[in-house]
Amino acid sequence: MGGNRIRVRGYFRSLASLSLVLIIFWAMTTPAWADEPPPDQALVLLAPDADVNSVIEAIHLAGGHVTHVFPPAALIGEVPAGTPPPVGTLAVHRQPVDEATLATLTGEARRAAQVWNALLNPESPPDTAHSLDTLEAELVGDALLPPPPDGLQPLANDLTPGYYETSEYFIGRVAVGIVLPESDGGVDSSTEDWTEAERTLVLSEITAALNWWAAREPNAHLTFVYDDGTAAPITTGYEPVSRRYSDQALWIAQVLSKKGYTGSSYFDQVRQYNNALRDTYDTDWAFTIFVVDSSNDSDNRFADGYFAYAYLGGPFTVMTYGNNGYGPSNMDAVAAHEIGHIFLALDQYYSAYQRCTYKSGYLGVENQNSQYGGCASNVTSIMRGQTWPYRAGAIDEYARGQIGWRDSDGDGILDPVDTSLNVVNTGYITGTDAFTFVGTVQDDPYPSSFRRSTIINTIERVQYRVAGGGWTDAQPSDGTFDSYTEAYTFATPPLFAGDLVVDLRVIDSAGNELIQNIYPENTILDTTLIQLGQQNKNGEEPTQVTFSGQGTSATSFIAAAYYRIDDGPWQSLPPDDGAFDEPQEGFTFTVDLTSLSPGAHQVQAYSVDGKGNIETSPATESISVQAQTWSIFMPLVVRGQ
Repeated sequence: MGGNRIRVRGYFRSLASLSLVLIIFWAMTTPAWADEPPPDQALVLLAPDADVNSVIEAIHLAGGHVTHVFPPAALIGEVPAGTPPPVGTLAVHRQPVDEATLATLTGEARRAAQVWNALLNPESPPDTAHSLDTLEAELVGDALLPPPPDGLQPLANDLTPGYYETSEYFIGRVAVGIVLPESDGGVDSSTEDWTEAERTLVLSEITAALNWWAAREPNAHLTFVYDDGTAAPITTGYEPVSRRYSDQALWIAQVLSKKGYTGSSYFDQVRQYNNALRDTYDTDWAFTIFVVDSSNDSDNRFADGYFAYAYLGGPFTVMTYGNNGYGPSNMDAVAAHEIGHIFLALDQYYSAYQRCTYKSGYLGVENQNSQYGGCASNVTSIMRGQTWPYRAGAIDEYARGQIGWRDSDGDGILDPVDTSLNVVNTGYITGTDAFTFVGTVQDDPYPSSFRRSTIINTIERVQYRVAGGGWTDAQPSDGTFDSYTEAYTFATPPLFAGDLVVDLRVIDSAGNELIQNIYPENTILDTTLIQLGQQNKNGEEPTQVTFSGQGTSATSFIAAAYYRIDDGPWQSLPPDDGAFDEPQEGFTFTVDLTSLSPGAHQVQAYSVDGKGNIETSPATESISVQAQTWSIFMPLVVRGQ
């Protein structure tokens, strides 16, 4: 760390049905250690056939949030007290798991319970950790620059984060690979050996560090999915802590090759691993944490004095187990600082020499809380190093901005995911009184002037309403709303011409919403209607009335015309010239008065243009039907004389 120092619409695809343990852990506004957990927290053991996605959804619907996922056995998150246990629950623990119960658990369930206990009862109290901030260290500038991309650039028309864009802003779902190298003496003498207790502590400390970040900004909706390598360290011929940090290429290449990842460089191997995690667990981002055993090393540093460093924007961070004497129980504070670098936060301690005007992150935010120079801000922050900012829960506004935590309009949606929803196109298949709509909607990224503009939001719901009524779900054309661009379709119920005002509502995974009128479009459609005259036969009361009309379109051609009497069914009209194909079309029709009851009646007519637009204000005329007068003539009978 610096100074005297030392960087989760959407669930993962591969875990559809799993035996798991659900851990519920609380997010605190400042670190708080207590023997008694708050009432909303629990460790929940689930049946072997429990479905992880169903459990996550149940927590979400209950008003909770899953923060940590340890596939296939555990989840960490928050669930309101009193919520019925999700289907498949075997047991619920809201206190630390006692030794007798712990002894009955095996595998991932046991490890999850051990982590749960460690989170509730951390080993190092804050006052002891604070006193360690007097340590002297030679490390300067633990934020390193990764090598530039050498291929696999994102497609120009693909707005999702690309192969090299694995930690652009600290929002959403993050896959975390934890890798522990274990020397086998093949090249260097083996001086370090991971014990089970050490490995369990590493997992607990990293989880605590990431939970610290999640607690700092609830609107980031962070969920971490762990590829937990602490259960099985990977052998290498090298003893990493005995070498310089720059020798990392040797042992990183070996351990990742054994995990099945090969490439032109060890950076490429790490990126392959990160992208595999991102694909497997359906996360937005991914990074790797390498933890090097240093239990028997006198200074808990590499040969050149480094003990913790990270690459700005990823793909990985490295720490020693003892971290320059801060000790493994303070690994959470060290890890929290390095994880800040992973998501593009700059150092702020003086000896890092990071100027106030240096910019970083998706939002291109200046480093105005740096101790190097007269900056605009001078407050305690995690990016200044030491353990105290971690214990105090402190992060300044500039570091927050660099990792994407800025809400410019105060709507509760952080800027990088405060995106713009758009209706790309709409189309209509018209019928006599019902219509089928098809179209495409798209979520456009919040623009970055500092990095490539990307988007992690997905379309979550498309709905429609007619004439201001209730909202009804439209259907995704490909079966699922799960991308930032989606085609949709819906069919309206039978409608009257005056009801044909259709609105579309689009909602994305970040909560952005768009309501837009999609029918009628901005077009001019007009129909005229006049009564030509009533007709009768042989001087009797009129039995028919003839109407003449004309439809006019200012932007297309008249494609159809309809009429109706009162609230009767709409009937199609033929064009006077034999074809509907001109901007103006005339039509004529006759109404049979004998079929109508005496009194006033209303005749309406409307037009449809070649774009499928329907006139919403039909032309109207009235007619009056007279009551018929009937005469009965009796036969005249003449009697004979």
